[in-house]
Amino acid sequence: MDKAPMKIDDVLDDVVLIVLDGHDPLKELGIDKNKIYVKVVGYDEYGLWVDHPAFQVPIIKDGKPQGEKDVNASMLIPWGFIASIVHFPGVEGFDFPNPFDAPIGFDIEK
Repeated sequence: MDKAPMKIDDVLDDVVLIVLDGHDPLKELGIDKNKIYVKVVGYDEYGLWVDHPAFQVPIIKDGKPQGEKDVNASMLIPWGFIASIVHFPGVEGFDFPNPFDAPIGFDIEK
């Protein structure tokens, strides 16, 4: 039985493992590991869009920062930082909803 070739559309709305290379600029966004589990929400010519359900943004009151709050965000990981993507078709828990307790799954060793 022949399987259809894998396409990037097959990973939309699924959790995948992304292996990163040269990702130092992404540390400012909280990505400090070279292997991350993420939910893919889209892609374009610039990279892979992933869900980040707990991105911290400042709370501004009267023009002054008053702490931070978590918001749901979509984050672009540029193609140049992605060494590989591992998809888990048919594996229970790797289809949405996200099976991980950590907001974006950054708990993989370097």
